[in-house]
Amino acid sequence: MPKEDVLTMKGTWVFLAPIEALILTAAVKREFRVNQVLFVSGEKLPRIRKRLGLHMPVSHYKNTSFGSRFFDGASAFAVFRRTGRPAKLKSSCLRLVQDELAVICLSQLGYSKRRFNSHPRLRGQASVSKLSDMFLNTANNAWGMHNWLSGKYQPLALDRDWLRYQKQVFFLRLMRMLYGKSAVSKGWRQDLRRAAILAGQSQASDSIAQAFLWNMIALELLLTKQGDKYSDTLPKRIEAFLGWAGYWEVKGYEKSVRGVYQKRCAFVHDGAWDQITIEDLLFTDDLLLNLFANIARHPKLFHSKEAVVQFADKVAAEHLLGMKSRVRPKTLWFISRKYTAKDLEEI
Repeated sequence: MPKEDVLTMKGTWVFLAPIEALILTAAVKREFRVNQVLFVSGEKLPRIRKRLGLHMPVSHYKNTSFGSRFFDGASAFAVFRRTGRPAKLKSSCLRLVQDELAVICLSQLGYSKRRFNSHPRLRGQASVSKLSDMFLNTANNAWGMHNWLSGKYQPLALDRDWLRYQKQVFFLRLMRMLYGKSAVSKGWRQDLRRAAILAGQSQASDSIAQAFLWNMIALELLLTKQGDKYSDTLPKRIEAFLGWAGYWEVKGYEKSVRGVYQKRCAFVHDGAWDQITIEDLLFTDDLLLNLFANIARHPKLFHSKEAVVQFADKVAAEHLLGMKSRVRPKTLWFISRKYTAKDLEEI
């Protein structure tokens, strides 16, 4: 059947897209589901084709002129079903895969250092570049040339170490909140998902300014509501979650929160991206890590945006009255990460 006819044919379709820089190991049974999208290893795909709804064996598609190039060499595939016409479904399908890959990228928050992070992506998406430069001396014939790779070129392996960390900290718990297995409000689930996608995109980015902005928007999604004065609200609500730890006073977290928010505004309104440093970015990473960890570990307490706001307001009221906090549960976490000089030079 001609390609044009297939694209306009209404029916139920299995959407399949090759993924690179994602390794699905035996620790996760060589597959990992993010809501509607199943990511499955290229090795396992042929064995579960009936479960996925593929009408013919994978070998049937591979034995065509274009199919061999499509299936060969992909470490993983994104798979899900849709009903409609492929020509109209394609854009939304690709967007969904990219969003769910960003959620997987979020799992790197706290798990790895930024300079070692990965960028799982649709195969063929630009992420890694081969660059070169040359210096030529103006006084003699001395010269030097450098070649290097730019971008996130290490694959993300969902292996035993990855799984152990995610069980302990926040990611798998957050997944339950995002996809209906924890009793949280619909609006809060949407905000959590948007924040997860933005923070995941930040983890995969090699642009300091862009990654910083995604982090700041994610923080605002988690902690603020319409009508808030963000410059005052953010420090107070972050303090409600983290102010009990000695680091809050010793390291001047309130001043730092106000500082990164001012840089966020200068970037958005004046294009002042050059004011943003790697230290600023890593600071917002740490804030998000602790917020995601505490929210995901306390789904009953933080079941809605309103519940988060009320929690912060009650903690602030206790401060005002000089009372010892009874609102904060003793099970709150504070994760303090250590960074080397190398971590502060590149992401």
